[in-house]
Amino acid sequence: MTATTFDPVSGAIGQPTLRVAAGRNLIAAGAIFGAANLFQWGVLSGALHLHPAMLSLSWPAAAAAFIIIVRRLRAAGGEPAKRAASWSRWSILFQIVAAASLAVASGVTQNWGLMMWTSPVGLAFYGVAWTVAAVRGGPGWMVGVAAGALCGAIGVAALVGTPTQYLAYACGLVAFAFIPGLALAYGRAR
Repeated sequence: MTATTFDPVSGAIGQPTLRVAAGRNLIAAGAIFGAANLFQWGVLSGALHLHPAMLSLSWPAAAAAFIIIVRRLRAAGGEPAKRAASWSRWSILFQIVAAASLAVASGVTQNWGLMMWTSPVGLAFYGVAWTVAAVRGGPGWMVGVAAGALCGAIGVAALVGTPTQYLAYACGLVAFAFIPGLALAYGRAR
């Protein structure tokens, strides 16, 4: 009996469903990028006594960690994990394009405060993604998550330029990525 309990399940039986695979990616995104935003808040608010130059390391480190984790989840999960990983790659690409666009706009206008709009844009992307998932046949609760993420984007936009925006964005990532990801990954997504 013990041997059968600890034997790894192989083949299609052991593959996660698309919802579970997507949930795992959302857990990673919410945790990793939420932690990066907490770090940003900590440095900018003075809660962490680090030089602001350390901020330039947080996003590349977070993006690298996320990509590594998604690649591992993709490799371990079969076709559903490949589809979820593809969506995650597109999502991170959109986030990078948005940040790069804001960086170019900042350089052109010499208004580096434009870069701070990355936070509300990020939550707005989650709102759009949840809306698409709900329209494509997801459970009804996804509409609420989509509306919450879009409202959260508006709330974070009101905080742009303050250290609190990063704390609010971290809370938004927990609420609109990490927690729904748990619901999907652990099958409570009906």
